Amino acid sequence: MVDIEVRSRMPGASGDDLPAVLVRLAEDRTTVRELIRRTVEEQIRALRADTARCRRILDRQYLSDDDLRTQARNGAIKMPPQAPADPDVTTEVGRAHRAFSRGTFAIFAGGRQVVDLDEEVALRLGEPVVFLRLVALAGG
Repeated sequence: MVDIEVRSRMPGASGDDLPAVLVRLAEDRTTVRELIRRTVEEQIRALRADTARCRRILDRQYLSDDDLRTQARNGAIKMPPQAPADPDVTTEVGRAHRAFSRGTFAIFAGGRQVVDLDEEVALRLGEPVVFLRLVALAGG
């Protein structure tokens, strides 16, 4: 068994980063797809006590660029005003996989950026994995 700390960061987030979580793996090698799945499961578990905060943070981390552009054309980027539903783990994992594939966030593991869902990564004890939300620069 290997416990890996996964940290998620979003530039400009003020206290609304996803919490760092420990992901327990049977081996020190896994695919990016499995690492994302296990991480999202743990993030939801860590945030489940506050559904509204959980929904807001997951949306900020995995909201697609298309969603952002569409909302920006309307003048503001907002989260839905209705009462948030409990996140469905399978749905959120799918959103995270799609967001990674589109380049919405990057993953750094083993001292390097991983780029493919089916890529195998070797994880080292004491070395964190980082999920970094990418944000386009103004004017670019």
